[in-house]
This record gives sequence, structure tokens and C-alpha cells, in this order.
Amino acid sequence: MFTRLLSRNVSFLQISRTKYSKSSYSCKSSLVCKIPNPMLKIPKKTLQLKNHVCQTSRRFSLLLTVIGGMTARRWWLEQTPDMKRRFADAVWAYRQAICKMVAIGLGMIGTFLLYSMELDPQRQLWRLFIFNDQMIEKKADKEVGFFLDVMGQCCLLSVDHPTYKRVAGITSRILYANSKVELIRNRKWHVVVLDNPMVNAFVVANGFIFVFTGMANLANDDQLSIIIGHELAHCILRHINNFNSVMLVFHVLCMLPITALLSIALPFSWALLTISLSQFIFYVGVKLVRHRFHEIEADRVGLELAANACVDVTQGYRFWEIMAILNERPKHFWHVWWMQTHPTDISRAHYLFSLIPEAKELQKLAGC
Repeated sequence: MFTRLLSRNVSFLQISRTKYSKSSYSCKSSLVCKIPNPMLKIPKKTLQLKNHVCQTSRRFSLLLTVIGGMTARRWWLEQTPDMKRRFADAVWAYRQAICKMVAIGLGMIGTFLLYSMELDPQRQLWRLFIFNDQMIEKKADKEVGFFLDVMGQCCLLSVDHPTYKRVAGITSRILYANSKVELIRNRKWHVVVLDNPMVNAFVVANGFIFVFTGMANLANDDQLSIIIGHELAHCILRHINNFNSVMLVFHVLCMLPITALLSIALPFSWALLTISLSQFIFYVGVKLVRHRFHEIEADRVGLELAANACVDVTQGYRFWEIMAILNERPKHFWHVWWMQTHPTDISRAHYLFSLIPEAKELQKLAGC
């Protein structure tokens, strides 16, 4: 995600191993605060798991499944025809018991998943949240601390820098205008501006908003407000939790059974080829699709947050039209839209343009 960072500015935020020592920004609304982000409450009592444990074990479980399938295939090939027939007869004799056990297992998994679903009352969408939000934020705290420590003294703008003040002021304006939103009001936000020409911005699950000077220099105040609203939307919609939850379910219920069957049924070389193909299909058909869905959803919610702050909502699509011109590049296989984590710039421009009437209605309700 990051290129080499170029800067001569002094860091405004010194990071120790466990604590943040200086304020990122403070405003009258106290929405952008000077203390580390507290852990959010788990919004619902669920059987939530530790995110980092599941993430690190996913590839390991896939490897174990391949090894187990290959071992089972070798064992089966070593059996005599008589032993194979006896084994098949035993499976057929206990087929009802086997089916009941599989049904009970799937029923328990289904019950757990239903218990982990939450209804978004505004969107009327059911969302899956398996992981513990506190663990996700705790991991994010460590990642942010490590990242800022690596940046050292070279790449972070001082709180006195005009660009930093501009970005922090825009962020505070959006937060204050949307302070009625519980997940905005109850979270403590931090602004970090990186001195880098890359046109980029991103948010971390613990409420740290990173904006590159390349983005700040390219976008006007209204466009930057919509971009920051987009990043805030990722947080308040808990996209990281939802994405990891969906990926875990597909991994356990789809990829592991498919991998096991292919490892047992096919020779080693063919098994590896088909497993790799299935992984590619999973990556393109599930993972990238989910990424793009979250980006589109964040575009919509981000525009609504910006509209509540009375910004010019017509600037959103204009920004992405500019980005479409800047990002023009030769067409290669890996540059096609379905191989990207984000929608194309021009499609985002068209989508934001279609949302302008709705955003203006929100502005009327907000008294803009």
C-alpha cells in the first residue's frame, strides 16, 4: 500500500511501545481526542473469537487439510480390494448415522452464524460479526504503534503544519456534524498526516485516520471532506470485522471441504493445480467482490456523513473523475476491474453522481 515516504518534517506524535505520548488533535466537540482510543463495547453478546488467532491459523489449516487428504488417499490406495469393499459396506450400513452427525454439525454452525448476525436498522441489512471488536482494536493499536514508530521523525506532519490543521479541521467538522451517530460519538478519533505525494487515505479499526499530503494537495476542502467521510464509514460500519468474518465462514465451509475432497480424489500434481485454481476463484469471486462491496458502501455512507456537514456533495464525483484521468494506464490482465480491490474510478464517479439528489435531501434535513 505504501511507497517510500519522503519528508523533512518533524513527527508530531512520538510512539512508545505501548502508549501514545502526544495528542493527535483536540477540538471543542471532544470527538478528536488526545488520549488513546478506548476499546469499544461489543455491541451484542455473541460467541466472538479472537481475530488474530483465526487469521494466523487459516493458511495453516489449509496446509493441514492438504496433508490430511494426501495421507488419506495414500492409505486408501494401499488397501486391498477386499478391505475397500468392507469399508464401503460399513459406510453404507451407517449412512443414516453419518448423515445425522453431518446435519447436527451443520445445524450447530448455522445456529452460531445466525446468533452472530446483526441487523443494520438504517440499511436493513444483516451483517455477520464473528470476531471480538475489542481484539480487533487491540491489534490495530499495535499496528498503528509499529507503523508510526517506523515512520520515525521523517514523515509525520507537525500539528502546527497548515496541511495538518486543514485536515484535522475538516475531520472535526464532519465528526461534530455527525455526533448523533453512536459509533462516532463514543469513539475517540486521531488524525495522522503523512508527508507523501501518494494520493491516498485510509483508516485503522482503532480510529486512526491517515491522510497523505498527496491527497490533501489534490483535493479541495469539500472533496477531502467526502474522502474522510468515506474512511469514517469503514470504521462505523465495522468493515474489518465483517470482512474477516465472511472470509472465515467461506474458508471453513467451502475451501477446507473442497481442498480435502480434491486432495483425496486426485493425484498430487492435479490436486495442487485444482486447489490453486479454487483458491484463485475464491480470491476473485469472494474476497475481491467483498472488498468492492465495502468500498461502494463506504462511498455512500461517507457522502451522507459529508452531507450532514453541509459540504458541496457534487464534489465527490468530480474528484473521482479527476482520479480516473490521473490513473489512466495500459490495459493488462491484472488491471481489469474484477481483479481490483476497489471499484474503478469512473464507476465511483457515476455512483456518487447518482447519490447527489439523496444527499441534498439530507442537507435540507440538517438545515444546511
